Amino acid sequence: MVLQRINTLLSKIETALLCLIIVLMIGLALLEIVLRYGFGISLLWKTVMLQNLTLWLCFLGAALATADKRHISIDVLNRILPEKISHYSRYLIDILSIIVVSVLVYYGFVFLIEEQKLQATLIGTVPLWLAKTIIPLGFVLIDIHLLLQFGIRLTGGDIRGDVD
Repeated sequence: MVLQRINTLLSKIETALLCLIIVLMIGLALLEIVLRYGFGISLLWKTVMLQNLTLWLCFLGAALATADKRHISIDVLNRILPEKISHYSRYLIDILSIIVVSVLVYYGFVFLIEEQKLQATLIGTVPLWLAKTIIPLGFVLIDIHLLLQFGIRLTGGDIRGDVD
């Protein structure tokens, strides 16, 4: 199914980015150790960089968890409602999730616009707001996964992690 393939491809890209970020974080930590103990100097920007890489790690991890339906979910309705009604409650939960994350996308972009006004820099002349782009983009990725899964459910496909 096309929607499942798109979801899987997006998951692979997110996984690759997560691996790259982890390598960057480890490399930055090792570089700091070598510079500090070997040469007596320190990278002034390392803390801000590591904080922002952690932010990227969290949002990409959340998107990846959403892709596999391993994100936080409340399945109490599925447990207490009869199967026939429970089937429809999943659609309602999917729609509400998409709406809530779409609102978060909007406010993520509002936040990013406000960050651009601050004109703070990350390293040299690189604006700090570039590191914050993961906030709205992370929510966009989560929303895309939710929409894909909703489409998969509507077309009768199997969604990993469903509680039946």
